[in-house]
Amino acid sequence: MLLLTGALTSKPYAFTSRPWELRSIQSIDTLDAIGSNIRIDFKESEVLRILPRKNLNINENWISDKIRFFYDGLKRQRLTNPYVKINGELRPAKWKRTISNLSSLLKVYSFEYGPSKVGFVASSSIDLETLYALRNFSNSYGFSFLGIDNNLKLNIDNPFNYRFQNDISDFEKADFCLFIGTNPRLEAPTFNLRLRKIFKKGNTSFACVGSNFSSTFPFNFLGLCPKTLISITEGKHPVCKHLAQAKDPKIIFGAKLLERIDGCVIHDLLNNLASFFKVVFKKELSINLLHSEANTVGSFELGINPSIKSDLNKCKVLYTVGIEKPYFFDDNLKNNSCAILVVQSSHGDKNTNMADIVLPSYTFVEKTGIYYNTEGRPQKTQRALIGPNLSREDWQIFRVLLESLNKIAMFETKTQLITEMAKILPSSYFANLWFDKDFHMKQQSLFKTRPKNSGKIYKMPFKLLVEDFYMTSNLCYFSKVMAKASNLLRSYNNNYKFLSWSSINK
Repeated sequence: MLLLTGALTSKPYAFTSRPWELRSIQSIDTLDAIGSNIRIDFKESEVLRILPRKNLNINENWISDKIRFFYDGLKRQRLTNPYVKINGELRPAKWKRTISNLSSLLKVYSFEYGPSKVGFVASSSIDLETLYALRNFSNSYGFSFLGIDNNLKLNIDNPFNYRFQNDISDFEKADFCLFIGTNPRLEAPTFNLRLRKIFKKGNTSFACVGSNFSSTFPFNFLGLCPKTLISITEGKHPVCKHLAQAKDPKIIFGAKLLERIDGCVIHDLLNNLASFFKVVFKKELSINLLHSEANTVGSFELGINPSIKSDLNKCKVLYTVGIEKPYFFDDNLKNNSCAILVVQSSHGDKNTNMADIVLPSYTFVEKTGIYYNTEGRPQKTQRALIGPNLSREDWQIFRVLLESLNKIAMFETKTQLITEMAKILPSSYFANLWFDKDFHMKQQSLFKTRPKNSGKIYKMPFKLLVEDFYMTSNLCYFSKVMAKASNLLRSYNNNYKFLSWSSINK
C-alpha cells in the first residue's frame, strides 16, 4: 500500500524552512470584509506560511486560497523610497526633502485656491488608525477629506444601513436566503462555506436576483434586472410566498448595488420590504449588506463618507492613501484636472506612475491595525515584519507633515493615537476582545419608520462586484501564485464556469 504523505503539503512553503525555525503572530484576513482569523508564520524578514486560526463566530477553521497564498506579492514592486517627479520622471529623494517640498506645495495651493481645493482620499482597505490620523491631519489645516475610494450611495448616519443586521454565525439558523447582486463565493469565500454548510443540513433554500453565477450550492435564479426586485417588494413575485412561509428569512445584497445611480432607491426598497414584514407577518426580515473591502465599515464608523467623483475633479491637489485600484485616476479624474497628485502606498502601480510625489508606506503585515468586518466586529492585525528601507507607517507620515506645516499634532505615539481615537469610537479600544451581539437588534428598534421610495429605478441589470477572485488588490496583482491562479481561472472558465454569467457572455 502506498501512502501519499505529502499530498496536502503547501507547495510554496515546501522545503523552505523547518517548523521550529518559524515565528508566528495572530492576525486577520484583510483581502475581504469578513475578517477571517489567520496565523502568519515568518522567518527573519519573509512570510513563509499563512494558516487559519479558529474562530467559530467568523471563519470557523477555514480561510480562502487567496489569503493563504498571496504573500509572495509582499516583496514585489515595493516602494522603498520617496519619489519626486522632476522633468516628467519620478526620481528617488530623501524624506526630509520630500516632506519639505510637499508641505510647501500644500501651503502655496491652499493660499492661492483655498484649503478646500486640497483633497484627501483614502482606501477602504486600510487600518482604522490611518483613517483617523488622516482625518485629524486634514481637519487641522482645513483641507477637504473627500472620503474613501468607493462610490456607495448610502446614508452612514444610521449604522443599520451599512452593517450586517445579523452575526455571521446566525445564518446557520436561516431557512431561506435571497441574494441580490452579490456572489458570496467570490466576495466572501469563508462566509460562502457557512452557507454551504447550512445547505448540507437540508433545511435551507436559496434564491438569487442579479447575475447568475457558479455556486457551491443550488439556488433558484429569479432574474437579471431590477424589475424582478420591484415585483418582490410589491409582493407580486412567486418567491414572496417562500419569504412569508420562512421562519427566519434573510436577504444578502452586494455593495455593487449601492454604486449604481439608483443605489439609494434600491436600498430604500429593501428597507421598506423589511418594515412591511415586521408589520404584516410579525417577524424580522434582516437586510444584510455584504462589503468586499476590509475596512469599509470602520471608515463609516469614523464618519468618513464615500467619495464623490465631481469633488475629486474640483481639487487642485489630490492626496491618495493606500489606493489599490490601478485605474483609480483614469476612472475618476477628467483630463488631469488636478495640478498635483500625491500617492501614499506600499506598492508601485499605474497610479504611482501618474503621481508627482510618491510616499512609501507599510502593508498590513508590517504594522498593527484595527479593522471592522462587515458585521461591525472590531479586530486587530499584529506586526510580523519590518517594512523595507525607507517605508514608514502612514500615521507617522501625517504627523511629520503636520509639524512641517507648523501645526501641533494631537499624538506623538501610536498608543496616544489609539487613545484619542477611542474617545470618538469606544469599540475600537476593545478590538479582538468585545463585540455586542445585541447591537443590531437595538438599532432596528430605533428606526421603525423609514422614508418611502420616491426615486427612479433604472433598467440596467445588476452586475457583480468581483469577477476575478485572485486579482482584487495590489498584494494580489504582484503575486506570482495569484497571477498563475488567475490565468488558470480564465483558461478553464468554459469548462467549469468559474466566472460570472455576465463576464462569460460579453
